[in-house]
Amino acid sequence: MSDSPNPGPPQPPGTSLLRRVLLGLLTGLAFGILLMVILATLQKGSAAPRLTPELFRTAVETWKKGEPPDYDIEVQVTGNQPATYFVEVRGGEAILALRNGKPLTQRRTFSTWSVPGMFATMSRDVDALERRAAGQNDRSVPDLHLRAAFDPQYGYPARYQRIEHHSIVEVAWQVTRFEVKGAQEYSSP
Repeated sequence: MSDSPNPGPPQPPGTSLLRRVLLGLLTGLAFGILLMVILATLQKGSAAPRLTPELFRTAVETWKKGEPPDYDIEVQVTGNQPATYFVEVRGGEAILALRNGKPLTQRRTFSTWSVPGMFATMSRDVDALERRAAGQNDRSVPDLHLRAAFDPQYGYPARYQRIEHHSIVEVAWQVTRFEVKGAQEYSSP
């Protein structure tokens, strides 16, 4: 009788290598999943707060109190029609608007991405929130989830996210540059 343990059935050549490769793949997969969970958690933590009518009205009032008459603003839009918009406002009027570096041709669209234009867009969404809260849940009132962050100094909407639940349509924007003309440049957070 031998003192050595039973080695078991003979292993085919290369089995040990195959086990190591599979173990490495599984370890890499587990690490990748863990990394994705961590990144998703960090990104979620930086999400803008839920937009309420009160928060919206406070931001509009902050803007009205300190609205600079001359400013440049650049806005990065994501969603179905992603683009970068740049608007020059002088004397409170949008005088130039670019979409992805190309001039908008219809003057009536210039103000869409000025701060008052962004507030007008948000106002329609906040109105829909208030109508839903009041029990108007017909098809004309979208079921929205809104998030926004406002600049603490001027009150402009620095980040905005609009998700329409039934169609799962998401549109978001972020101000990437805000420069008051005639004053020192103010970069958004």
